[in-house]
Amino acid sequence: MKDIPLNDYAVEILNDTLWLLEDDHYKSVHMNGQKVYNKESADYYTSNAYFEKIRNMGTTHDGYPERFAAYSFGSNGMNFHKDAGHVADEAAQRIFKFYEKIQTQLNLKKNALFSIYPPGGFIAWHNNANASAYNFIFTYSETGDGYWRHYDPVKKEMVTIPDVKGWQCKAGYFGAYHDGVDKIVYHTARNTSQTGLRMTVAFVMDRSEMSSGIQDWVIEDIRAE
Repeated sequence: MKDIPLNDYAVEILNDTLWLLEDDHYKSVHMNGQKVYNKESADYYTSNAYFEKIRNMGTTHDGYPERFAAYSFGSNGMNFHKDAGHVADEAAQRIFKFYEKIQTQLNLKKNALFSIYPPGGFIAWHNNANASAYNFIFTYSETGDGYWRHYDPVKKEMVTIPDVKGWQCKAGYFGAYHDGVDKIVYHTARNTSQTGLRMTVAFVMDRSEMSSGIQDWVIEDIRAE
């Protein structure tokens, strides 16, 4: 995965999502993983031991994370509280406008993930082999406390990309099992802040050579000098 520093053009587009973090608007949806929202679970599901367990499963691992603790605003559906009222309506409208804007200006058409991790929130080790594609992962951190971690299948080593305060981006390719082990990217992420929120908005294209080229073009548009 490439760590892409973002320019003002990209940040201006992404900032349209920050309303969700204000005044606890993100709590208008039900939290996923409420039962595992604790330090013990976060320690386990982001650990090297759990990584080895998932990797040893080989192709029997379906690609999805087994556990995660976050609030989801993904395009596949938002599970709002019944009493969310006007906040739910405004959130849905703002997210729709954000998707419309980023699709138009950056050609990122398929949202794969839109999650807000509370302090201590996490996503367990997984590899997305079920959804192989070129991708962009944008992350916002209020405090800069947290990380993305993946296993580099070529160098055979763990790579940790620490969060920064504000926005950052990672871009790469998640391989399918039939691509071979050198294309499988196991990854996890965690918000280690005690007070701040962490938000991830991810987009995928497809596996084609055209998408590889589009990814390069988008990186040129959003990369800081």
